Amino acid sequence: MRLLAFTKPFGPMDPARLAETVASVGAEGVDLVVREGQTVSPADPGGIAVVAAELERRGLTLDVVTTDLLDTGADAERIIAACGESGVPLMRVGFYRYDPAAGYRRQLEESRAALSRLAAVAARYGVRLAVQLHHGTIHPSASLALALAGDLDDVRFYADPGNQAKEGSEAWALNVDLLGDRMACMGVKNAVWRSTADGWVCEWQPFADGGVVPWPEIVPGLQARGYTGVLSLHVHYPAADPVAAVRRDLDHLRGLLG
Repeated sequence: MRLLAFTKPFGPMDPARLAETVASVGAEGVDLVVREGQTVSPADPGGIAVVAAELERRGLTLDVVTTDLLDTGADAERIIAACGESGVPLMRVGFYRYDPAAGYRRQLEESRAALSRLAAVAARYGVRLAVQLHHGTIHPSASLALALAGDLDDVRFYADPGNQAKEGSEAWALNVDLLGDRMACMGVKNAVWRSTADGWVCEWQPFADGGVVPWPEIVPGLQARGYTGVLSLHVHYPAADPVAAVRRDLDHLRGLLG
């Protein structure tokens, strides 16, 4: 398994500095977030190639590009084309949010059609799409993510036990079994449930400090199953020094890998 740094906590660093930072924290590659306020924005996807080149100069790889794309259009075409031209193997799509007023079945039909259109564009550029397991969506679990993909056999999945803790945990081993070889990435983070005046809330916290997700069980479990994909380390909690936070959490993850 290879360790990636999810670039969200670094904000709008220029590509050279981003690559230097990723090297300094000990990651082997990058999960690049393409959003406003980040190194690469959706309006300027040409920056993907610049980041890929800066990483390559330092012996690092651009393994995943994370986007908010939900359907085709001019922006989607440009971003996917930039991924293909830069040799990015996996592009994460956005979140198909669950709306109780619309109803699951209608949303499933509409979202699957949109994902199918995106997958057709991605296939032209040699890029595979990934759907992340995420709370608040119609794909929070392995079974529901597979239902969304339907017969789109080339779509891959981005597992995330931390995200699932936000919506009610699901057995990680069951997720891995269901996704099988189509699990191309796993997001790594942890959370805790806290009692507040407004009730119980689930909050992100440093991965190195533990939490409700049993990573000391999951990591060796993935190794035992022969998983050779990537692990993307996420820092979503507030940190005075994001670089130090990513480095500390990556060091802890590396320790679990042995």
